[in-house]
Formats: sequence, C-alpha cells, structure tokens
Amino acid sequence: MDQKIEITLFNHFEIKMDGEPILTSLSNTRKTKLFLSYLLLYKQKAISHRELFELLWSGEDYSNPGTALRTLLYRYRALVDKMEIEPLRNSIISRRGAYQWNQELDVSIDIFDFDDYSKIGLNQSMSVSKRKQCLQRAIDLYTGPLLPDSGEEHWVVPKAVYYRDLYVQDVLAYISLLKEEGAYEEIGALCRNALALAGPADMISLEEEVALARGKMGEELKLRYESTLSSLVKIELVIGDVQKSMETEDSENSAFVCEYDVFKDIYHLQRRLLARTGDTMFLSLLSMERKSDDDFEPLQHEKVMTTLLDIIRHELRCGDSICRFSDNTYAIMFPADSFENAIKIMERVKSSIAMNCKEKDVLIVYRIRPLKNAKE
Repeated sequence: MDQKIEITLFNHFEIKMDGEPILTSLSNTRKTKLFLSYLLLYKQKAISHRELFELLWSGEDYSNPGTALRTLLYRYRALVDKMEIEPLRNSIISRRGAYQWNQELDVSIDIFDFDDYSKIGLNQSMSVSKRKQCLQRAIDLYTGPLLPDSGEEHWVVPKAVYYRDLYVQDVLAYISLLKEEGAYEEIGALCRNALALAGPADMISLEEEVALARGKMGEELKLRYESTLSSLVKIELVIGDVQKSMETEDSENSAFVCEYDVFKDIYHLQRRLLARTGDTMFLSLLSMERKSDDDFEPLQHEKVMTTLLDIIRHELRCGDSICRFSDNTYAIMFPADSFENAIKIMERVKSSIAMNCKEKDVLIVYRIRPLKNAKE
C-alpha cells in the first residue's frame, strides 16, 4: 500500500505520512530546515550550490561551500533513513553543482495545491459550481503566512506576499459568488476569518460591512465601497508599472558595478539600514600597483583594471557593490557577519586575481573598515 506524504508550508512547516507528523526533529536544525524549504519552494528548478550557500550562510565565507551543503544533505538523508521513510529516500536529487527536489515523487505540497485550486477558481470561464468548489478548497488550504518561522528570510518574503495576495483574491471572488446567493452570514464569517489570517485588507473589511448590512448599502457605504474598489484597481496597476520601470534585466549572479556617486548613495542607504537591522557591512579599498618600478602604459593599465573588475565581480555576490574609486583603486561594499569573514572574502578575491590575471607584474593590496550605522 502506497504511503501518502503531505507537506505543509502555510502557517508552519510540517511533513506528514498517512496523517501522522514525521521528521519533527527538523525543527531543531534550522539550516537543514531552510535548505529543505528552499528546495521545496523552487522545486521546478535545480538550485546551484552557490545560490544555496549564499542564502543559508549570507555574510559568511567558506573555502569549500559544497562541503557545508553536503553536510546538510547528509543530515536530512540520515533522518529519513533513521525513520525508515521510504517515499522520501530519493526526495533530493544531486546534480552537477546543484540540488533539486525530486518532482517525480507523489507528494502533496499545500502551496502548490493552493495555487492550482486558485487558478481554476479565479477562471471565470469555468462553471459557477466548479469555481466555488475550487475557491473553497484554496481558501481552506491557506491556514496562515508562508513559513512564518522563517519569515525574515529575504527569499521567503516575495513568495509569502504572492500567496497572501492570491488568498485575498480568492476570498473576494468567493464573496462575489456568495452575494448572488444572498449568503451574507457566510460572507461575514469568511471576512472575519480572512482578516485574522491575512491582516488588513480594505475590500474584505468593506465586504464585511456590506454583509452586516445584508447587502443593503446606504449612500455613504456605497460611495466608499465603489471609490475604494476603483482606487485599489488603479494603484495595483501603478505599482506594477513602477516595479517594471525600475527593474533591469540582470541574469548575472555577480556584484553590482556603479559610478562613485551611486556608490555613495548606496553607502548612506546601507548605514540607515544597519541602524534598523543590526547587520554588519564592510567597506574595502583594493588597489593595484606594478611590482617593478616602471608604470604601466595607459592602455595596458586600463586593460589590467578591467580584468581586475571582471575577477572581483565574479568572486563577490550579487548584493555586493563595486565602484572605480581612482585610477588604480576599486571601492567594494559587502556584508559579512564578522571582520574575520570579511578578511576571508577579500583574501579570496586577492587569490583569484593572482590565479586569473595574465599580467603577473601586479601587486594587490587592500584595507577593510566596517560601516558605522546612521546612529553612530
């Protein structure tokens, strides 16, 4: 008899087999749970070792990130073997330089079921009975925010917002169908539950008022209802346009290169952010000189500096910033959880330059200073 595996990511992280919780000790190993959660959220694609490492050890530096990741995979597989959970033995596939959740497994994951039911329920070409059935199922599946114990992780936030907004759409679509039946008591209960799960939502609050009035809106409520609906539609379009206007195509997983004036603005913004988050950022100046007494010819000098920039970008992460500070110096800004790890990062950059720069008559020196937060 096949054993049924169900994975919950809404409201809490839980894995069940035949209705009983399993692998409960995962909650005691935060990094392993985050590792598994990320693979589940992005199960459609293989996740590179570098991407996983930067997500799980942001600000830290290791000479061999692959080893750290293999340790997490070993812990997860050891738990599965210890509990003799046969359906999950091949749940994570190792590819060259990447890991991926095995999509061939017959596993129910609540967020993907929620997404599927929502798409059908919001499709107005479907029959009313089908839409109601799917919307109800989607609403029941949304039991709270996505991975609330990991809600501060930057990769959780956009997914959590997406599912929360989709849940609000589902609720409003279901209310619209219930209105046609005059089921205002059911609408009121649905609104109260939705506001408790999703937090403030203008239209749901108004729908609750309409339900309490049994659909008989006075002029004031009717005007507020129509104005709010119109304004929300407009602002939803505007925020989408604003995001598109500021986003650029950048598929490279490398540091951000900018002019010095932009670098200064980023520096001041980071100081303000540090005052709120308590994180640690570092500023480093990396300078290039010639080992011999003779200077490089101008064209050769620029060629070497361009080569150095390519190497630095490759070694740093996509959230780091670089600018040309002077003829022979780059300014670099990056997060690290300690001064020791900041040194490791710059030593890695320096070693990569020594290995990859064809011009061997090059001397690289650097200095590092922590950023002071805006309150210091």
